Amino acid sequence: MGLREAITEGKFIITCELEPPKGTDVSNLAQLAKELNGLVDAINLTDGQGANMRMCPMAAAQYVLKEGIDVIWQLTCRDRNRIGLQADCLGASALGIRNVLPMRGDDPKGGDHPEAKPVFDLNTTELITVLNKLNNGFDMAGKELNGKTNFFIGCTAHPNAPDLLKQRETLEERFSIGAGFIQTQICYEVEQLKKFVDSIGNDLAKKTIIGITPLKSLKMANFMNEKVFGVTVPDDIIKKIESSEDAKLEGLEIAKAIVDEIRKLNIGGIHVMAVGQTKELPKIIHFLTKQEVSHKTQ
Repeated sequence: MGLREAITEGKFIITCELEPPKGTDVSNLAQLAKELNGLVDAINLTDGQGANMRMCPMAAAQYVLKEGIDVIWQLTCRDRNRIGLQADCLGASALGIRNVLPMRGDDPKGGDHPEAKPVFDLNTTELITVLNKLNNGFDMAGKELNGKTNFFIGCTAHPNAPDLLKQRETLEERFSIGAGFIQTQICYEVEQLKKFVDSIGNDLAKKTIIGITPLKSLKMANFMNEKVFGVTVPDDIIKKIESSEDAKLEGLEIAKAIVDEIRKLNIGGIHVMAVGQTKELPKIIHFLTKQEVSHKTQ
């Protein structure tokens, strides 16, 4: 069952995030995909996250698809003009990628090639429109394609957005032009999640996958609070991490409690981002969801 079908059937969705390698060695990525089989509904593959150069997610996706796991291809507006974006979309579709998450992309000044020139020919909403056109068999110029795409298109949201009403309007616009699911930034505040769900309504909430990142140390908690856009770590969580004899386990317990609350809120699912703990993703997901680990045999 793919992501689109799982959301349509109302399944509680579990996705996670992997970075393509910094180089051509895909062995670690392939092994993680093998271990994640049976634990997740789809795996996001990032597109130059943090504006750092890595293998393109289209190529990396092939090693996830080989394991029978659906892929969510993150596609940024930062690095390509409209010709390049459309060309990559056709290529991704031909390679079996069915889900795409359009994103703005991080500023190159903060990445490992700060001299790189950003493109931003299209914004995220315009890219969603283009993807919808490709799904209907036409390019951005209105010319008919020889074979159309069939992407399940996502969009992003921030539960901690300062203006939740404005964000709802943006989400409704994006759904009206072709989006079908939402993935959010990390949220550590259950009460804020409730406000977010109230603001977007039940229909959108059922198609929303909330970002979850377990905190592994006080240093990480402070970093997330101070440096990561759109993320707030409440004082009570900071204190729990600080006073715990095992900060990593405490962080997992906190994340598990948030996941348990999410299940009660009519929310579609969770998106696990194991910052600094990627190799432990299968164990983390197992802990957060209490699923039986089921690895595909080689």
